Amino acid sequence: SGRMTEGQQRGLDQGRPLFGLSLTDTPVDFDQVFGRSAPRTLEIGFGMGHSLLEMAAASPEQDFIGVEVHYPGVGAMLNGVLTQGLTNVRVYDCDAIEVLNRCIADNSLDRLMLFFPDPWHKSRHHKRRIVQPEFAALV
Repeated sequence: SGRMTEGQQRGLDQGRPLFGLSLTDTPVDFDQVFGRSAPRTLEIGFGMGHSLLEMAAASPEQDFIGVEVHYPGVGAMLNGVLTQGLTNVRVYDCDAIEVLNRCIADNSLDRLMLFFPDPWHKSRHHKRRIVQPEFAALV
């Protein structure tokens, strides 16, 4: 999972209990999670969270859900949420396909963002790529 800075660890320790979401077996009611009905964006693979934090800070009237498996990135993003006092961000730290299959109801998102999706260059790693026919059918 990589080494973490103090800020990243703080993000995980303090931010995950407040803003972390867990896989469920039924679709999540995001109006209940956020305590309001608002336009909703899901960003898959947010890396260190820079774009997600910028969008959330610039659009407090919208809600943002991030999905990232790299714990230092999750920690960095959650530390940013805490530091900036944002309340319109939630995060899954697990596989995006699982989140989409199990937690996201049809028509519950207004936007799905996926930047730089496939860093797996080698042929033997292609199975790890998220952009495949099954993923396209899912979204």
